[in-house]
Amino acid sequence: MDYPVHVEAARGNIGAEYFGRAYDGAGGSFYAEDYLVIEVALYPEKGAPMKLAPGDFRLRLNGATREWMPVTSGTVAVAIRQPGLDRTRPGVVMGGGVGPGVIVMGGPRTVERFPGDPQTRGPSRPGTGQPEKPDGVEMGAKAAQALALESMAVDGAGGSGLLYFHWRGKVRDLKRIELIYDGPAGRASVRLR
Repeated sequence: MDYPVHVEAARGNIGAEYFGRAYDGAGGSFYAEDYLVIEVALYPEKGAPMKLAPGDFRLRLNGATREWMPVTSGTVAVAIRQPGLDRTRPGVVMGGGVGPGVIVMGGPRTVERFPGDPQTRGPSRPGTGQPEKPDGVEMGAKAAQALALESMAVDGAGGSGLLYFHWRGKVRDLKRIELIYDGPAGRASVRLR
C-alpha cells in the first residue's frame, strides 16, 4: 500500500493521504480554497469484491463530535470556476459614476458561467476583442472532477480517488484530523494528523 497512513478494517485495508487544500492533476498543482483534500483507497480482501463510495467516509476535526461529509466534485469545480458565487466573504467594493457610466472597484472576480455570458465584462486581449479566459481555472476544475472518488466496485486491486470536505477554517488550526470509514469493509478510523 503506497499511502502514508493505512489501517485494517474487518474485510479490507484503507489507505489515506491528507493534502491540505491542494491537489495534483495532469495540468499541474491546483488549489481548492474552501476545501480539505484527502486521497483515499480501499483494498478489499481477496475474493471479496465490494462497493466503494464517497458516502462511506466522514471527517472529524480536532476531536470534535461533529463529522463532516464529503461534497461532490461538481461542487468543488463550480467553486473553482466561479469563486464570486459565495457572496458571504468580506471585502471592499466601491463604485461611482456620472450619467450612464458606472465604475466599480473591488468585488469578486467575474467568470463566465457559459460561453459568451453577457454579465461577464473583462479586459480584452489587445487586438482580439475577446475577454481573457483563465486556463488554469478550467484545468483545476476539470482535474477536481477527474480525480474525485466516485462510487465504484472494487476487487483485490483496490480503488481510490480524492474526497473534498468543505471547511473554511485555517489549516494551521487543525491539530487532529481523523478520517472515518463506515462501509462494506467494516468500520475504521484513520488518523491523518
